[in-house]
Amino acid sequence: MDAVPDPLTTAEGVAEFVVLAELSMALSERLGGWSTDGADPDSSAAMASLAARLGGHSAWWTERIPESVLLEGERAAASGSGRLAEVLGLLDVAASDRRAAVVPVLDRLVAYLGALAERLSPLGDAPARRTIRLVLADLEDRPR
Repeated sequence: MDAVPDPLTTAEGVAEFVVLAELSMALSERLGGWSTDGADPDSSAAMASLAARLGGHSAWWTERIPESVLLEGERAAASGSGRLAEVLGLLDVAASDRRAAVVPVLDRLVAYLGALAERLSPLGDAPARRTIRLVLADLEDRPR
């Protein structure tokens, strides 16, 4: 029998959603820049579409972050995560390799969201689970 992952605490949820909001925005900005810089015209439409969707996802994740004063420390600690720089570093590639570089980043994000969903309560975390389902559906046609 597989072990059930420990449920997410409120503080852990804050950290997860802050990181996901920042990651989605950073990816949106990077891919949006790629879509207009003229370095790879063949992928510009795909990158523009992904950038727009990831920007929307950032807003969805931000909506999941509780605004409680009691959680300010968790929000501040999660902001600017080192994981963000690590993921963005994977996109430091030549223009001709951009589409190929995006594939594993988005695949990792999709896998991560699947694992995160397993840690969320079907009742207490229903809005976050819905957000995950929407993001996963939105990324279904990502480059592969």
